Amino acid sequence: MTVWFERQQRIAGHPVPAQDARRVPQMRRLVAARLRLCGLPELVEPMELLTSELVTNALEHGDGPGVSLLLSCSSETVRLTVDDGSRESPRLGAPELDAESGRGLWIVESITSEYSGSWGVSPDCTKTWCSLTVPVAKEPAV
Repeated sequence: MTVWFERQQRIAGHPVPAQDARRVPQMRRLVAARLRLCGLPELVEPMELLTSELVTNALEHGDGPGVSLLLSCSSETVRLTVDDGSRESPRLGAPELDAESGRGLWIVESITSEYSGSWGVSPDCTKTWCSLTVPVAKEPAV
């Protein structure tokens, strides 16, 4: 599944425009629906959180004219890639304890680790991706 949307012009230091902020829950719903369609309901919750973090980061820090989201599912992994057109590599920050932001990539790292996955940034820094391992189906008890 691939989705692209145009982003509004953002003035540095100002919040993400409301029209763009509404894209985050929209992308979460699309990812959740696709995972259910692929028969992976157990990955809906973690992938919704990952979608929120990566799309929010793209809106806050990206500088391209739009944002694209690519979700691919296989029998072994689910991979989410978000392209924001930025040439600056995202970094794990060290926010103050009372900071209201700056923990997004820590959340991504934690979730991917919990699901035996990984995350990274494309060599040109325009895309941030994460993948989760599809849990092995358990045999029903007899």
